[in-house]
Amino acid sequence: MKSRYYIEGLIAVFLFGITPIFIKEVSANAVTIGLVRLVIGASFLFFLAGNKNIKKLTKKDWKALVLIGVVFGAHWITYFMSVKLATPSMAILSVSSFGLHMIYLDWAINKRKPSPYEITAVLIALFGIYLIVPAFDLKNNLTTGILIGLVSAAFFAILPFIQRKNQHIDSLTRAFGQYTFALIIFLPMSFESNWELTQQDWVYLAILGTVCTVGAHTLWLRASTILPPTNTSLIFYLGTPIAMVTSFIFLDEAMPMQKIMGAALIIFANVFGVLMRKRKRR
Repeated sequence: MKSRYYIEGLIAVFLFGITPIFIKEVSANAVTIGLVRLVIGASFLFFLAGNKNIKKLTKKDWKALVLIGVVFGAHWITYFMSVKLATPSMAILSVSSFGLHMIYLDWAINKRKPSPYEITAVLIALFGIYLIVPAFDLKNNLTTGILIGLVSAAFFAILPFIQRKNQHIDSLTRAFGQYTFALIIFLPMSFESNWELTQQDWVYLAILGTVCTVGAHTLWLRASTILPPTNTSLIFYLGTPIAMVTSFIFLDEAMPMQKIMGAALIIFANVFGVLMRKRKRR
């Protein structure tokens, strides 16, 4: 049964890996991108979730959906800013650090002490990330983008715990609440949005709103709700090499050997984690 959620998680991560390309290429700023994606996402999920399911929600459920939306909105605005300031691969690399946050959050919230193989797998992945990060100056945009990406990772790490606590609400309804109430973060900044966009910009925004929002985040919501926190963090690390490859192909981003070695270690960490979990079950 869980294999289905691993597949959904992998599909979501692939879409996450290509998403920064569109964010970087579209001329819209972070606020505009967020507003368009959230409106599209909320509209789609309203019909997919069904009015009947939404009417069944209790006051407590609505409070949970607001919390999910606000945390998601905070994650998104910081992530978009990170992509715009840094590069696609550096931004998703920074957000990949959410695995670190998930380990201590899982320990603090669920009292589940991480096993040695889980720690080893995450450390290997983190060393891979360390190799990819270049030497940088604290005064440049790359550094600022990476730091903002690390903040985004903290918000992203909190989401699965809230989702899991409220999994009695069906996944489509939670996704609807996630997109709808994330607007709480974006609407106050709407005066900073820019709408002087080209036809190509609108095509990119449409892709971001449907494929990369409704598709990717709804699949990830389902997978991260069911799968253990460490497993989701390991799966998410695959987004970094995907972003690197697509950035190299479509944006001509430099890919020195150190970056490639880092990406290889990240993939190895994922394979190692899966093999060790299978061995433990046996």
